[in-house]
Amino acid sequence: MEDYLSLCPLGDEWMGLDHSIRESSAKFKLPEKFEFENKKLIFFSMGSLATVLVEMMSRLTKILSKCKHKIIITTGKYHEHYDLAENMWGEPFLPQLEILPLVDLVITHGGNNTFVETLYFGKPMIVLPVFADQHDNAQRAIEAKVGFKFRPFSVTEFELLNAIDKLLNDNELRERLQRISKYMRESNAINNVIDRIEQIVKNPKIPSITSNDS
Repeated sequence: MEDYLSLCPLGDEWMGLDHSIRESSAKFKLPEKFEFENKKLIFFSMGSLATVLVEMMSRLTKILSKCKHKIIITTGKYHEHYDLAENMWGEPFLPQLEILPLVDLVITHGGNNTFVETLYFGKPMIVLPVFADQHDNAQRAIEAKVGFKFRPFSVTEFELLNAIDKLLNDNELRERLQRISKYMRESNAINNVIDRIEQIVKNPKIPSITSNDS
């Protein structure tokens, strides 16, 4: 991922942290209706806070009900206030780290955790930011060419469904994401950060760390 170092060179007190993910050893099993047919699988998650916006969730699920692929949805606290279509399955809470390796595309609010985890598993994304860091991550998805961004309250049916088709059929994007995933998986950055912290604890005169989480 581009860290924008050309815009703002960083000093020695900065260290890159590519991820801090611990892959789950648990086994998640999809419902039987999602285990057959030649269709892609999409994960739709707006995070624990945004899922309480019932009008938004209802609007987006209605659009996605017209998608030809199958969709796993983190439905959130107020899931009883909107319906899931035949091509959908969801629960109020789902083990995201176990689901991401199984899917072909992620539709997300763009929070830091989901953003990094999606890249780690090499999946294209559609970011629908609601607040805070989500807007920055949505813009970064565009600049890094790993997905699209739309406004969740105004994205049209054509925009969302067309974006899904484009991302799922982009072979160049798939290869680029696999390279990003490989780089992140092989990164030793977290161990380097741990070593630096231990050095600082042992010798307080060493410059402290400012994390550059990519």
